[in-house]
Amino acid sequence: MCRTIQVNEPNELPFSRDEYASRLDKVRRRMEASGVDVLLTTVPENMIYLTGYSTLGYFTYQLLAVSLDHDPMLLTRAINVEKAEVDSTLRHIVGYRDTEDPDEATYRMLEAYGLLGKRISHQDDAWFFSVSRYKKLLRRLGVDDLPDGSGLVEHVRRVKSPREIDAIREAGRYCQASVAAAIEAVAAGATDNDVAAAAYHALYRAGSEFLGHEAQFVAGPAAGLGFECARRRPIRKDDVVYMEAGATHNRYNCMLSRTVLVGKPGPKWIDAANASRDALNAAKAAIRPGVTSHDVDRAAREVMRAAGFAPYFMHRTGYSIGIGVPPDWGEGRIMSINEHDPAVLEPGMCFHLIPDLKIVHEGGVVFSESVAVTTTGHEVLSPFSQELVVK
Repeated sequence: MCRTIQVNEPNELPFSRDEYASRLDKVRRRMEASGVDVLLTTVPENMIYLTGYSTLGYFTYQLLAVSLDHDPMLLTRAINVEKAEVDSTLRHIVGYRDTEDPDEATYRMLEAYGLLGKRISHQDDAWFFSVSRYKKLLRRLGVDDLPDGSGLVEHVRRVKSPREIDAIREAGRYCQASVAAAIEAVAAGATDNDVAAAAYHALYRAGSEFLGHEAQFVAGPAAGLGFECARRRPIRKDDVVYMEAGATHNRYNCMLSRTVLVGKPGPKWIDAANASRDALNAAKAAIRPGVTSHDVDRAAREVMRAAGFAPYFMHRTGYSIGIGVPPDWGEGRIMSINEHDPAVLEPGMCFHLIPDLKIVHEGGVVFSESVAVTTTGHEVLSPFSQELVVK
């Protein structure tokens, strides 16, 4: 079912139609330079970026076809069509019923809009497009393979517009409210669920949408494990509480992390928390246009090495942020702040810097902030006191 949407009044979208048109133009220029006539993407973040269309239903098959000489076309479940009509710039929407074959629907859409026979590229790194689904699509299109269009949209997404940074900055304000409430809720005898509940209550009251992934509020030895979340654990005297919060505004994500000491956990944890905070500040100080990802990572890593915590800092220093839907609130697949990475920073790039320390079976500490690269250095998008709180 192909539908051309007649828009009498502009939809209330997060960004102007001119901004969406500018994004599309930049992607098309990259497509043309790569010899691609039509890009097929199932990446929900790319759909949001190019059209404003955002739905929780991205886990079922939907596909955006971006053509050099035609307005973008969306194929989605019939139940999502009205959502796409109301909340996007899209004029061409194809809905398929749950009893229909999505591959057949894809073929019909490409045929209806005269795209069969064009130089079609598919985004191979899409999370929500299985190998099985890809094989079925190839069979229906009658081809052995499609050129990989991964990165064509993502490269454009790396540099944010002023309005995009405004959205991340707004999410940063939600983060501040969430972390403040989490810190207030920390007490010996409470549970990590109590802390998470307070953080989420403040988060949603501040204005956030659902997060790109679960925030982390963990106390004691469990905080020494990667990506551990609240799970009804009691907070004990002399525990260290690790908290990594996030917030979302119009699907743009911002993050903020802090550490709280309960009682007197011991000097090692104070030293570790200070090392995390100092590494964060060193990374921020290194940020400016023209430096490399490696330069910023090295600044944080040297602090960790001097403090004696290098063995516990084995991951990247940060990652790109912007649009995010579960399972990820970051854009680490687009760009990270990492060792030996020659990528050059540009004004408008945004990152979550998180040089945290986790010691298995013992605990973890963290100080993190989200920043934007400016023409002269950086701006903190999730400002918050860097005091090491002791309760």
